[in-house]
Amino acid sequence: MKKLKWMSLLLLLSTDVFAVPTGFDLLEACEDSLANGFHGTTGMMCVWYVTPCDCQHGKDSAILRVCLPDGKSTESLAREVIEGLKSKSELQIDTAEVSVGKILAPKYPCN
Repeated sequence: MKKLKWMSLLLLLSTDVFAVPTGFDLLEACEDSLANGFHGTTGMMCVWYVTPCDCQHGKDSAILRVCLPDGKSTESLAREVIEGLKSKSELQIDTAEVSVGKILAPKYPCN
């Protein structure tokens, strides 16, 4: 019985480890990052998602391609993503990748 409890606890914990961040998670991470200088885990998360690499997006058609211009700052991209997530709150339930694509692809399309 004790072993079953531990197995159940481990299974419950392991499902959280592989959770994909949502647009809401990204909103919180980027707001924190702008206030605190993109440090720590939230800073890395914000930078990772607001600076998408077009090379990865051919695999999943739900993720729109984004081609960022040279010199675009992470801070300005984070602000654009925050603004987009706040103005279109329905994007907050999508995955972070899908949300960012929907926000940035119209502004920075790949030609």
